[in-house]
Amino acid sequence: MNGLDISPRKIWRFSALSSLNKFSNSFTIIVLPLFALAIGTDEAFYGLMVAMAGYVQAGVLFPAGLLSDRHGRGIALLIGGLVSGISFFMIPLVHDTLLILVLYAITGVGTGFTSSSYRAMIADYTKTGDERTKSYGITDATGTFASMLGPFVAGVVLDPGVFPWIVSELARYAILFFIIGIAKITSGLLGFFTDRWLGNNFVKAPTFTSPLEDPVEDSVDDIEEESDAKGDGTTVMLFGLSRVIMGISSGMVVPFLIPWIYAAFVPDPFVLGLIPTISNMSLAWGLLVVGFTGERIGKLRLILLLYLVVPLLTIGFVYAPLFILAVVFYIARASVANMVQPASTSLLMSEISKSRRGRSWALIRVMWTFPRQTGTLLASFILGAGIVDGIVPFGLVIFPIAMCFYPLSVIPMWLAVKRNREIEAGN
Repeated sequence: MNGLDISPRKIWRFSALSSLNKFSNSFTIIVLPLFALAIGTDEAFYGLMVAMAGYVQAGVLFPAGLLSDRHGRGIALLIGGLVSGISFFMIPLVHDTLLILVLYAITGVGTGFTSSSYRAMIADYTKTGDERTKSYGITDATGTFASMLGPFVAGVVLDPGVFPWIVSELARYAILFFIIGIAKITSGLLGFFTDRWLGNNFVKAPTFTSPLEDPVEDSVDDIEEESDAKGDGTTVMLFGLSRVIMGISSGMVVPFLIPWIYAAFVPDPFVLGLIPTISNMSLAWGLLVVGFTGERIGKLRLILLLYLVVPLLTIGFVYAPLFILAVVFYIARASVANMVQPASTSLLMSEISKSRRGRSWALIRVMWTFPRQTGTLLASFILGAGIVDGIVPFGLVIFPIAMCFYPLSVIPMWLAVKRNREIEAGN
C-alpha cells in the first residue's frame, strides 16, 4: 500500500482528531473571559491567563516537535491531551487566583505537544500541492463544524435561566471545565491510536539518513521534491517573520473580541455563546472553499486578498451602531481572517524540505506564539493600568490599527517563495 494515497478512512481519522481538538478548544472563547469576571477579576487578568499559557506553549514547542518526529506523533498527542485535561480538571477545584493562573498556564504544555504533531501527521501522509491543501481544508472544516458546539454548550450551561437547579455560578463553570478536560484526554488517546493505526496500515520507509525524515514509503513517481537544504533556514526565518507580524497584532485583538462584545452590548450568556457558534459555521464553509480552490487561485494570492479585507471588517465591527450589525461584522472578520489556514499551512509545508519539517514547523510556531502572547500581555497592561477607560474605547482605537498588519505579513512569505523559485530556476 502506498503511504501517500489519500483514502476516505484516513481523512475520517484526521477529521475526527481535528474535531475533538477544536471542540475542546472552542469552549474557552466563552468560558475563560466570563470565568475571570465571575471570580472577581477583570479583562486584564483574563488576558494575563491567555498570555501565560501562550508563553508556556512556545517554550515547549521545539522539544515537543523533536519528540514528535523521533518517537511518533501519537506519543506527543497523548502527552498533550493528558497534561491539558488534568489541568482543566483542577482549575475549578482551587480558589486562589495565582493557582488558577498557574494551572491554566500549564495547559499551554499540552497545546504545545498537540500543535507540533497534528498537522505534521497530515503532512506525513499527503503529497505536496492540491492533495495536501484539500486534506487540510477538509480536516480544518470538519473540526470547525465540531467547534460550533463548544460556545453553544457553554452559553446554555452558564445562562441562569437554564438548569435553574444549579444554584452556584461557579458550579456551572466547574461542569464546563470538566467537559473540556474529558475532551482533551479523549483527544490525546485518539491521537495515540490514530498514529498506531497509520503505522499498521501504511508502509513506512525502512531507513533514512535523518531521524526526522518522514515515516512513509514513497513510490518512485510520488517522491516529493526536496527544497534546497541550505535554503530552509532562510525560508523558515521569512515565514517566521510573517508570523511575528501577525502574532503581535492578533494578540492585541482576538482574545478580547468576545469580552468587547460583552462589555459593549451585555448580551445574555446564551446569546453570547451563539455568536462564535455561528461564526464557526461560516468559517467551516470558508475553509472548504479555500481547501478546494487554493491551488487554482494561487495560495499566496488568495491569502493576500483575504487579509486585505480584514481591517475593513474590523472597523465595521467596532463602529457598528447595533448589536446585530456588530455580530455580522464579527462573523465576517473571523471567517475571512481564519479561512486561509489550509492555504497557508500547505504553502509552508511545500516550501520546507521533508527532513526538516518537524523542527521548522515548531520554530515557526514559536515565532508566532511569543509575539502573540506579548501582544495579549501588552493589551492586558493597557487595560489594567487604566491607560484607557475600559475595554470598549480600547477596541475602538486599537482593533482596527492592529488588523492593518495582517496584509503586511504576506510580504515575508512572498519573499520566501520568490527566493525558492529563483533557487529552483538556477538549478
